[in-house]
Amino acid sequence: MATQESRGIRTAIMMPKGKNMDSGLMKEAIRDRWDRTVQRYAILPGHGFISEEEKEAWKNLLLEVIGTEKLNVLDVGCGTGVITLLLAEMGYTVTGIDFSEGMLGKAKERANGLNLIVNFKIGDAENLPFEDESFDVVINRHLLWTLPDPERAIFEWGRVLKPEGKVMIIDGNWGNCFGSHGRIWRYLISMPLILITERRNPLRWVYGRNIENLLPLGQKKRPEADIEILEDLGFRVDLMDVKIPKAARTKTVLGYLKYGRRDDRRNFMRRGAKTGVKEE
Repeated sequence: MATQESRGIRTAIMMPKGKNMDSGLMKEAIRDRWDRTVQRYAILPGHGFISEEEKEAWKNLLLEVIGTEKLNVLDVGCGTGVITLLLAEMGYTVTGIDFSEGMLGKAKERANGLNLIVNFKIGDAENLPFEDESFDVVINRHLLWTLPDPERAIFEWGRVLKPEGKVMIIDGNWGNCFGSHGRIWRYLISMPLILITERRNPLRWVYGRNIENLLPLGQKKRPEADIEILEDLGFRVDLMDVKIPKAARTKTVLGYLKYGRRDDRRNFMRRGAKTGVKEE
C-alpha cells in the first residue's frame, strides 16, 4: 500500500492481490454491464422506492445528515437518478455523475418527466471532473463496493468537498445480508419466485465472478474497511444504522415473499449511512 500527502489529507492507494485485469479493462467491463442492464435494473426492488412510506423514510435520512439548508450536493454513481431526483425534490442544488451513458439517459428521462433541474455529467467516481472544494455534500448509494480503487475514489470525494463538507456513503455487506433463517427462506422461497416471476437468475453475479473477485471491498469486512479508509483520509466518521420499515419496502405479499426477509442487522450499510466531515 502506497501513501501520499495532498492538501493535508493522506491518501492510501491499495491494489488487490492476485490482480489479473488492469483497472482500465475492468472499468470498461463494468460500464458495459451497466449500459446493457439499465432497463432491468431500473425496475428492480431495492433500487427505487416501492411506496411513499419508503420514499419518506429516505427523505428523513437525508435531512438528518444533510440538514435543511439548500446546499450544493454531488451524487456520485447516480445511476438512474433515484437519490439524485429525491434530493432535487427536496430543494438541494444537485449534480449527478455516472460512468454509464445508459444509466444517465434513464436519469435524465426521469428528471424531465418530473420537471426537475439536475446537472448530469458522464464521469469516473475515481477521477471527478470538478474543481477542488466545489460541493457541500458528496453522496453515493450502492457504489463503493463496485469500485476497483475505493481509496482513490474517497480521496477524490474529499478533494471536491468544501471545508467542513460531508460525504455520505450508503452501501451494503452484500455477501452476508441474510441470517440463518433468512438463507433458508432465500433458497426455498425467494429465489424460485424471482426466477419464475422476473425471469432472471437471482444467483447471477452482477459483473461476473472474474471481476467481482477482484473488487477490493468484496474481500473485506465491512463497515470496518470503509471506516478505516475514511479515517486514513482525514475524515471524522459517524456510523448510522438506518432502518427502512419492511412494510414500506414490500408493498405486496409477493414482494414480501421475494424481498422481505433480508436481515438488516447483517446488511449494515444497505440500510445505513456514514458521514465523514472533512477537516482543514
